[in-house]
Amino acid sequence: MGDALKWNETRNSDTNETTLGFNYYGRSIIEKTGATKFSKLMKAWHLMFSLAPEEVILTGWYTWPEDGDSRTTGAYEKLTFSREEILDTLRRLIEFSTMVESGEYLLIYHGL
Repeated sequence: MGDALKWNETRNSDTNETTLGFNYYGRSIIEKTGATKFSKLMKAWHLMFSLAPEEVILTGWYTWPEDGDSRTTGAYEKLTFSREEILDTLRRLIEFSTMVESGEYLLIYHGL
């Protein structure tokens, strides 16, 4: 999912530069020009996750325990979500991006 978010046009509010993807630690702004693609992406994900089981398990980052040997004990995180929680979040993002498409609003992402 993270890779697909790199396809979206955003503006870095710190540098005022237009780029693809989201500023990992800072703010990114989706303006009217990026909202259409973002909306389509959220709609596609909504359709995909509507077919998922009630409990959705996604693969996260590769991590290592703090007290383990990082050469041998790493594993991918397993992240568990409710399908309805995911769909509700995607619905809200679709609504927000539709508002941004009107040209009257901005969607601001505040980073991690």
